[in-house]
Amino acid sequence: MKQLIFVFLIVGYLLWPSCQHADINTPTEPDPIDSSHTKTCEDTIEINYSGEMAQGYLKGIKTCRDWTASGRSFAPVTKPNHIIISGDTYFPHILTNGDTVFLYAENLSFRIPKQAGKFPIISPVGYLPDTATCIFSYLEVDISLADWLVDDSFPGNEVEITTLDLTNKRVKGRFNVHLKIDPSMAGFEHYPSKLYFHEGEFDVEIIE
Repeated sequence: MKQLIFVFLIVGYLLWPSCQHADINTPTEPDPIDSSHTKTCEDTIEINYSGEMAQGYLKGIKTCRDWTASGRSFAPVTKPNHIIISGDTYFPHILTNGDTVFLYAENLSFRIPKQAGKFPIISPVGYLPDTATCIFSYLEVDISLADWLVDDSFPGNEVEITTLDLTNKRVKGRFNVHLKIDPSMAGFEHYPSKLYFHEGEFDVEIIE
């Protein structure tokens, strides 16, 4: 009987739900069972739930997979002549009572001059006029697990505001950005060193 109770305890521990979404940077070594299989790009790039997109969306190709996020826009308090374009994705977490809630998984944010036009995206250190910045984060609820900053070695980092309608509170545009992991964060080596967002576009409501 004691052995049976011990087995139940072990199984219960292994099945206990966790709120952390899957680690996407599993080693790209050959499968120990099938040595002919290696991890592909699609295997290692995590895609999460886009959310309801009630205030708009961001979408594009995240390195090699289609990616969509719930979007919104607002003016930063310290830089009212700029605008923030922000997109979030979510992952499901099953509660102990069986209910499912969706928690923050990722955030992609741009800070852009508040005017129509195309702007180069630079690293966030030392803001320059007529430039944009970008940061991408993996989240657990509202805590950043890893951040990616702009890879300035790539010349094609840019974001464009194609429509800025302040009357109807709407902003639309496009983006391309290459990112590299922030090595100052603990555990950064468990995540991809680089990520890319290609053929990106956004259409979001401006929230006051």
